[in-house]
Amino acid sequence: LGSACSSPTSITPPNIVLIIGDDHGYPYFGFTGSAHVHTPYMDRLAHGGALFTHGHTTDNHCRPALQTLSTGLYPIQYAAQLEAFKAREQSGDPEYSQLAPEEQAQWDFLYEANAMREFETLPGLLSRVGYVSFQAGKWWEQSFANGGFTEGMSKGWDPGEVGQPGFFGKLMGGAGVELVRETSQPVFDFIDRNLDTPFFLWYGPSLPHVPLNPPEAYFARYRDTNLSESAKEYYGNCTWFDAGVGDLLNHLELRGLTSNTLIVYVNDNGWEQPPFEEYKDVPILYNNGGPNGKLSLHDQAFRTPIIFNWPGTIDTAVFDDVLVSSTDLVPTLLDYAGLEISEHLPGVSLRPVIEGRGSIQRDALIGRVTQMRSETDPMGKRQTGYYIRTLQWHFTSTEGEVQLFNVEENPFEDVSADHPELISGFLEQIEDWRKEFNFPVQDPSLQ
Repeated sequence: LGSACSSPTSITPPNIVLIIGDDHGYPYFGFTGSAHVHTPYMDRLAHGGALFTHGHTTDNHCRPALQTLSTGLYPIQYAAQLEAFKAREQSGDPEYSQLAPEEQAQWDFLYEANAMREFETLPGLLSRVGYVSFQAGKWWEQSFANGGFTEGMSKGWDPGEVGQPGFFGKLMGGAGVELVRETSQPVFDFIDRNLDTPFFLWYGPSLPHVPLNPPEAYFARYRDTNLSESAKEYYGNCTWFDAGVGDLLNHLELRGLTSNTLIVYVNDNGWEQPPFEEYKDVPILYNNGGPNGKLSLHDQAFRTPIIFNWPGTIDTAVFDDVLVSSTDLVPTLLDYAGLEISEHLPGVSLRPVIEGRGSIQRDALIGRVTQMRSETDPMGKRQTGYYIRTLQWHFTSTEGEVQLFNVEENPFEDVSADHPELISGFLEQIEDWRKEFNFPVQDPSLQ
């Protein structure tokens, strides 16, 4: 559904900083039009670089979306390769078949926790041309080493810790989730050790993700407004995240690295917190935001601004008519680092578009999720859904239900009954996409 046209030019490979917002909804930046949320440093990044306003992540919650940013693969591809790797290991272990069911489940959990070491990853590929790398922030893949990073904040955990008090925090990244909330010093120390070496920095604070507990310095701006209490807290967390970005930008500038550092921004997934809707007394809404955001199939679950900022090299531009996927980030960064882009990666390099010497022919983005919103469990429930996004339409298909939204007019009003011909065409596109990845023809989500 997409291809890139370009003719490459040569540059000196830059330092690369990938900033990832955690549950940062598209509407909640100054530069995307919010009249309420204060994000001066993110605004500076957006206004000083190339901004893609129709960016989309590959999933409606964090782990599979972050796996895409690490590997460049759709979650559907990552899951299929993971199952193949796992089957290979199981067939080579004669003791596996003798394990009790609960022991097999434990084996599977531990294998999947460490499985990213079997994949080609962005930091691993960058290391081939001399990059060192650092993981900071949320990281579900056990240790930073599993992702091919040279160093990192997430050191991993022992199997004996599974299920113990506090384990979920370790599962999300341990010390990594302390980034910005507690300290950014490990990041600054890494930068200072590598002033003369090209580096890749994964910078993913667990913000504005819950807990919604912004320090007074960031909450004070919102306290005496007429916003809902949950909006005050969520927007305060957005400003806290922004301040962490500001600290990073200031450190790069202090060390004289601004002119040779490419900074990229993307969300992991979306969020919904309207300014006057009160979610604080409804735990499932307070923890996951409104029903049109995280863990839903609505456009706001996936939409993200995507920013490329490199002063002196990337011109300021706004691309509001280009469909961009988070699968495009790995190819783009490999391109800027001077590396070949594997034909097995589904995304394309955005560098030709950014530099004004090429274009992307892409009519639609297609995705599949396996976790959906639950009324009782903040982690969601196992359910498959598909979506298609064009510049005008957002289409969704789950078990027994299709919906169609005109994102240019009202992204939350279902108009599927008025466009049966579009519904048929979108369902055919999803079937073709599934066949491309060798998935079974029958799927109740498409019935």
